[in-house]
Amino acid sequence: MTKDSLAYISIARGYKAGGFNTNGSLDADLREFNEENLVEYELGYKSILVGGDLTLQLALFYDDRKDQQVKSSLVRVRPDNTTEFIDFFGNAAEGTNRGLEIDVQWAISDSLAVSASAGWLNAEFDDFINEFGEDLSGRDQAHAPDYMYSIRFDWERGPWSTSLSADTKDEFYFSDRHAVRSNDHTLINASISYQARNWLLTVWGRNLTDEDYYTRAFGSFGNDPRKFYVTEPYYQFGEPRILGLTLDITLKES
Repeated sequence: MTKDSLAYISIARGYKAGGFNTNGSLDADLREFNEENLVEYELGYKSILVGGDLTLQLALFYDDRKDQQVKSSLVRVRPDNTTEFIDFFGNAAEGTNRGLEIDVQWAISDSLAVSASAGWLNAEFDDFINEFGEDLSGRDQAHAPDYMYSIRFDWERGPWSTSLSADTKDEFYFSDRHAVRSNDHTLINASISYQARNWLLTVWGRNLTDEDYYTRAFGSFGNDPRKFYVTEPYYQFGEPRILGLTLDITLKES
């Protein structure tokens, strides 16, 4: 469009090979899964602004997925009444992913820079009856939050530098096998560093607000004898607030 901006449109076709689930206790009709085909349409814009100090990227996409590969799981009871958890891959008939992505990088001054990104996603099954007979048509696909965004500030002056960032993610389904969802959360991270001639000292912190959030979940276990093995979800938490001190030393050869 100009020497500092461009727009594009693309149409791409993707293919993911099928394969086999090798767990011998699966039923015969769950041993094999088919290939997946995808056609993606994307419209984008990229620009350099403010004399090169600001860059902007936009992308709008639409994905048409056929025979979509999905990860599922089931619980089998062994002859001794213990249970076995089995992961396997299957196929949904159709799925659609559509969304918008924005990325901005801005050098505000010689010392201060900010970067920000945001994404909005609508990822649904158009036609999917799973191996348990459940109709998931119209439901969100697993691990597909409706929105994600982040912002980061970096400052540097002489030997000192610091950064502050915030990352936000919406809730999402952990699996297409059950309805257990994550919680939406925001993680705050920061660091401050001092650079000397041959060493670098950094004080840093992750998840400074000590946010409780889930990174994984199981939705169909009966694992607690105190509750007579009632089926309930189990969660894996992300790391809590962590503070640290890092010293990097460069040793010079004599």
